[in-house]
Amino acid sequence: MWYVAEIIVSCRVGKTPGGRTLYDRQVKVLRAATHEAAYQRALKLGKGENHSYKNSAGEKVVWRFLGLGNLEVLREKEIVDGTEVYSRLQRGRPESAICRKRDLTVFWGQRNMHKTAGELLNSVTKPFAPS
Repeated sequence: MWYVAEIIVSCRVGKTPGGRTLYDRQVKVLRAATHEAAYQRALKLGKGENHSYKNSAGEKVVWRFLGLGNLEVLREKEIVDGTEVYSRLQRGRPESAICRKRDLTVFWGQRNMHKTAGELLNSVTKPFAPS
């Protein structure tokens, strides 16, 4: 069976004090014979995200797997064009979740291809850049 795992990975830069933590919600598709096997595979994928490096300021950046946000069966027997792999119902203003075409991640590289790394890094992303 196919499964969808939501893997939660935190990021810490240097000796950043507590407070609002930067974290990544990664949605991954995996294949397993049983729910337990899928769970074990998802944990292994998550642990594979653990790594660290020095950023350009010489600070240690640490990415650490925290756990699973969700694990669910992908009801389709085969993944084909248009297969839904993840869904989450939310309350709020749906308009705020809509992005313009140019702001979609897939077009980011195209939009920024002529910029230098220094131009792309801002106060939010610079601490996470490797040296």
